[in-house]
Amino acid sequence: MGKYLTVVLIVILAISGRLAEAESLRTTPVVRAVAEALPSVVNIGTERIVSSPYSRWGEKDPFESMFRDFFAEQGAVNTTSLGSGSVIDQSGLIITNSHVVSRATKITVTFDDGSQCTAREIASDDFNDIALLMLENLPDGKKFKPLKFARPEDLLLGETVIAVGNPYGLGNSISQGVLSAKGRKATFEGKVIFSDIMQTDAAINPGNSGGPLINLDGELIGISTAIFKDVQGIGFALPVKRVEDVLAKWLIPERFGDVSLGIIPGQRKNQAGSMDFFVEEIIPDSPAAKSGLKKDDRIFEINGVKPSSLLDISFILWKIQAGGEIRLRISDLKTMAVKSEKIKYAGGLEMAKAKLGLGLQELTRKLAKALEYPFEGGLVVSDLPEGSENVSRGDILVKLGEAPVNNAADIAKALIDKHHGDSVEAIFVSLIKKNGKFYIMKRASVLRVK
Repeated sequence: MGKYLTVVLIVILAISGRLAEAESLRTTPVVRAVAEALPSVVNIGTERIVSSPYSRWGEKDPFESMFRDFFAEQGAVNTTSLGSGSVIDQSGLIITNSHVVSRATKITVTFDDGSQCTAREIASDDFNDIALLMLENLPDGKKFKPLKFARPEDLLLGETVIAVGNPYGLGNSISQGVLSAKGRKATFEGKVIFSDIMQTDAAINPGNSGGPLINLDGELIGISTAIFKDVQGIGFALPVKRVEDVLAKWLIPERFGDVSLGIIPGQRKNQAGSMDFFVEEIIPDSPAAKSGLKKDDRIFEINGVKPSSLLDISFILWKIQAGGEIRLRISDLKTMAVKSEKIKYAGGLEMAKAKLGLGLQELTRKLAKALEYPFEGGLVVSDLPEGSENVSRGDILVKLGEAPVNNAADIAKALIDKHHGDSVEAIFVSLIKKNGKFYIMKRASVLRVK
């Protein structure tokens, strides 16, 4: 009897071992990478108006045409588009493609567990096709799992890659392939729009746009970008280095409030093939400019932390509050301290000059007479920002962003939430006198916040 029980026990243990072995064989590196990344990948739904939009590409836009074909929409209507994004900070920062949230009037973010939040666009770069979102109205203490970033220099041709996203609104979905090429040029209408793009045979559909392309460690190596809808078996992704470089210009205190620090970090590959970090730009008249810190100074440590990626620096910088201090070790023997300051404005006209470089004067009766204008009131341009187009001295500002402008208080309201790197469309009118009559010409100009 004892021998019989022993045999049965051995058989049971053998079967259990085979089952455990079978289960472990199913848990492949791809499965583990997806499980690691999914909680950080979100679905993005937007409501927007589609109506003959401005395009940096001219009349034709590869991103806009893709979405118009996808939703079969025409005319000026409310639409819902679907894309993907990645959580990059536990406080609720999300990156995606700018064309996913372009002209959105409402952005809804859905997580892997089905929970939803609204989000607002913090920054957008159409040229690089990257946008930064921030989740809104979150419960106190709510934290999210950020997606890990791969090192920019750590990309292997032929390695397995996984596109994670939300194709066609079907919920979380993945596709697997290999990294087919690096530094690929992508063209549209004969123009090179990307020169460092990554190519993969992992399927990337419109719904995957903005979602991460990850490696087998579950790390983001790029942002999936669906551009060429007629090409089968070829997908493209923006490389992680480009993503980090763009984020470094956004994740600064100037972007999130009226706080001035003045440091924009950068990275470059050294002779050993790894990345060095340095001060890429110093904002004029900022505390950093006054501290003696110089452009191209190396960053070996920031607040006692030796950075392993550009984002390590950016995540420290963007959370600096007014009066906060950072300490940068720029050599073995030298550490620089920079203390941030609260930016104060005396009024709307000062804000326009400080943020936009746009000089404005109230159109008084005396000034109107000098300019031979048939009316008084409003704001007239007295000084122009560098590089401005479609605007001249003597023009009258009538609209800034979505806000009509009649006085200095209107300027302050329109610019209160605009920060370094933002762009705002301004509408001006020119008065042209001909044969004793005045003719009005309306012009639009895009101004960038300093």
